[in-house]
Amino acid sequence: MRHRLLLVLLFSIWCGSYSFGQSPSASPTPSTETRILGSSLEKHQDNRKNNPQRSRKRHEPSDDDIVKVATDLVINNVLVSNQKGNLILGLQKEDFIVTEDGSPQTIDIFSRTETVPRSIVLIMDATVANGPYREKSTEAAKVLVDDLASQDRLAIVSADLKLRLDFTNDKTLLKKTLDSLNRDLDYRFYKSNSELRSNYKGLERNEFCTLVAVLDEMFDGGERQPIVILESDGNLVIWLKPDKDSPFPVSDSNVYKKWSRKKYLPNFGFSEVKEAIEQSRVTIYSIIPGLRFLGLSKDEQLARAKITLTNTNRFYGWNKENNLPEIIPYYQYSEVETRIAGQTAMFKVAELSGGFADFIEKPEDAWNVYSNIFTVMNNRYVIGYYPANKNRDRKRREVTIQVRNHPEYTVTGRKAYSLPQ
Repeated sequence: MRHRLLLVLLFSIWCGSYSFGQSPSASPTPSTETRILGSSLEKHQDNRKNNPQRSRKRHEPSDDDIVKVATDLVINNVLVSNQKGNLILGLQKEDFIVTEDGSPQTIDIFSRTETVPRSIVLIMDATVANGPYREKSTEAAKVLVDDLASQDRLAIVSADLKLRLDFTNDKTLLKKTLDSLNRDLDYRFYKSNSELRSNYKGLERNEFCTLVAVLDEMFDGGERQPIVILESDGNLVIWLKPDKDSPFPVSDSNVYKKWSRKKYLPNFGFSEVKEAIEQSRVTIYSIIPGLRFLGLSKDEQLARAKITLTNTNRFYGWNKENNLPEIIPYYQYSEVETRIAGQTAMFKVAELSGGFADFIEKPEDAWNVYSNIFTVMNNRYVIGYYPANKNRDRKRREVTIQVRNHPEYTVTGRKAYSLPQ
């Protein structure tokens, strides 16, 4: 805890140093051995019942670790756009107004995000439904690798809780990892590999478990500009525990929900996902492979469900084997409900963190989506302040950021935060 707080407080000094062009020290060569994440997930499950003062990050703090500080530096990474959706560039510190729970705040740190080194975690989904998009997506993700600045670092995680490559700026190694990831997650080979099949427990290792584990275990509070890019359809949100923060309720008659095996389900709900996001400084960009279902009529959704199922079955060669086209109508309603739940959850994850969500509706869209993400990352503003409210009550705080004299501008950023437990 002491180290986390000190690192956060030193962020302002660090941020200023990069404004004057200083270079970071070279990062060590990361291990290429796959490591399993998720040691923190048990805390989310147990502490809901037993310990509301849940500790986070990579170790359990003792009383000796606690440092009494009057303030915490709050960092918000924001995007400004006009009514046409065009980005507003060239703003200065004096152009922004920040309030917390309605009280004005003094901006202590201000910078363009392109001048601040980034620690990025790319999480890629491992589920069957994303198979038709995976090859193009892993190739398009190389856009991120090519555009990394020398001081940026990227880590690659698959959404089965596996850290495939730790933070590095070695572009050759990153691309090799993406290539191997594409092969490892290809279910056309998985279904004939008995070793993989016997070791894979996909239900307890989903994109939301992986996201929470990444937020808890890979960012210690001292990162310069922490970012997560989460590529997933979000469908496995239907297997989280229902709670008050569930983005979209799924009926018990949903055929996919019925397939779940209780012993593999995470013992927490979307509330824990929300809490992990609000206690982090991480900006999350959601990439959703698949046709968009949100905002369409029921007939359009059912038609898209049929297309989605047909394309997935064709990709894996299941049509002839299982005669699936004849039973597609049975699955269409569950497909619609599951897709809406997943897409709603992916938008919510991005919204909570101040990021944004985008769709890869056709595999070839992947290059534009990844390229746009980097453009957005480069054109945001880093705003930091020490809260006027020095009461460390760990309550949720509402944050509003506006551009002075421009009420028509939209500021996209984190709207709330809470102090880590």
